[in-house]
Amino acid sequence: MKKFFTSEKWKKISKKSSERELKKRKSSYKEKRKEKILIKWFEKEKRTPINKHTFLDLPAPKNFSFIDKIQKELTLHGRAWNEEELKMNFISFVLFLANVNVPEKIQIFYERRLSGVVSDIPISLVVDSMIASPTKAERPKKPYFFLQAFKRSIGDDHDPEGQMLAAMILAQELNKDGKPLYGCWLQGKAWNFTTLVGRDYCVSKTYDATDMEDLYQIVYILRKLKDLILNR
Repeated sequence: MKKFFTSEKWKKISKKSSERELKKRKSSYKEKRKEKILIKWFEKEKRTPINKHTFLDLPAPKNFSFIDKIQKELTLHGRAWNEEELKMNFISFVLFLANVNVPEKIQIFYERRLSGVVSDIPISLVVDSMIASPTKAERPKKPYFFLQAFKRSIGDDHDPEGQMLAAMILAQELNKDGKPLYGCWLQGKAWNFTTLVGRDYCVSKTYDATDMEDLYQIVYILRKLKDLILNR
C-alpha cells in the first residue's frame, strides 16, 4: 500500500516500531474477542449453512466454478505472489463476489486517500480498499469498512493491522456519528475481521482463504456488511 503520513508519530506505524505502537493503541482501544457488534456481524454464520447455494447470485454451478478457481489459484500460487498480485488475482475477486455495492449508497473504493486530524495530529493515508457512501462524483464520502492487505516477505516490516486501525480511528473522527466501523486485515491467506465502537476494538478468529469453508465464510461476512450499513 502507498502510505502518506504527515506526522512522525504516525510514520512509526509503518516502521519497526509498529508492533509497539499497535500494542499501545490496543491497550487504549480495549481489544475484546467476544464483543456484541462483532457477534452481530457474524451471527448468521452459526445458524445458516454457508455454501455455494446460499449466498451467490449467479447460477450455483457457474459461481461455484469461479470461487473454486480463485481458491485453487491462491493455494497453488499465493506464496509466490507479491502484494499487488495478491490484490489483483484474489482480493478483488472476493470483493466482487461480496456484491456490496448499492447505487448512490454503498460503493467499494481502491487506493483512495483519507485525510483528517486525530488528537491534533494531521493524518493522510491511502488505504488498500474501503467501503463507503459515494459522492455524486463517485468519491468516498462516509467510510464504513477498511481492508488492508500485506504479502509478507523476508525483511518486510509493514503492519497491515496497524494501518487498518489507523484508518478506522481517523474514520471515527470524520464520521462523528458514534456508529460501528468495520475492518479486515490480511496477510496472504490469513484474514482477520475487526470492529471499532468507541474505544472497543475487537478481532475475529483467523480465516484461512485456502480452505473452501473458510472462504465461503469470508464472502458471507463481507456480504453481511451491506445489511449492516443500510440499517445503521
